[in-house]
Amino acid sequence: MINIVVPMAGSSFFFDEKKDGFIKPFIEICGKTMLELFIENYAFVKDKRFIFILKEEDVRSFHLDEAIGVLTDHKAEILLIKNETAGMLCSALFAIEKIGENEPLLVVNSDQIFEFDINATLKEFKDYDAGVLSFESIHPRFAYVKCDEENLVLEAFEKRPMSKNAVAGFYYFKQGSFFIEAAKNTIRKDMSLNGKFFIAPLLNELILQNKKILNVKIDKNAYHTFYSKEKISEYERVKNA
Repeated sequence: MINIVVPMAGSSFFFDEKKDGFIKPFIEICGKTMLELFIENYAFVKDKRFIFILKEEDVRSFHLDEAIGVLTDHKAEILLIKNETAGMLCSALFAIEKIGENEPLLVVNSDQIFEFDINATLKEFKDYDAGVLSFESIHPRFAYVKCDEENLVLEAFEKRPMSKNAVAGFYYFKQGSFFIEAAKNTIRKDMSLNGKFFIAPLLNELILQNKKILNVKIDKNAYHTFYSKEKISEYERVKNA
């Protein structure tokens, strides 16, 4: 089984539930909610288990857990936290007791979709200890990886365009224990940015352990991020054209 951890407890700079009427996962895009598009994107990944990290307030006010249950046939694990954490890495660690130490793991963003076969991508990672997807960009909102000629990751950077390999919010680990150990070391060493802990820096911990991390480059036109309303409008214009 592959565990798919989805941290959704952070706040969004670009969305305001008081103005929008609903929280970000329920923003509609081409007639479907962002949550529906995300879950449907992983429909053909076999033998999977979603583990969603949610804010108690979002569950209490908008029944986000019930919506996830309907969309996943009530097979997803739901973990609730009261307050916002110190970043996506800390949120993901709330699933530590649910992550199988010897089972493969994905940690992914919930506000994005891919237009290609995710199963095929997972097969590319099977001979490696970890992996990321990247697309071409130099915008400082993303994490980045430097790679060698074989696309093995040499170093990872958060919010620093030290290459053109922007990480597409998709992190693979051959074993859950690889993620857990590296995440703990990242926090111990206080490898934070502006007080927040992100996923990308823990790749450097794996590299120190001589783990092999594959970077799979993808077409940026096959990757859609919904981190802002402008990006959603851009996606809708393309789909409606």
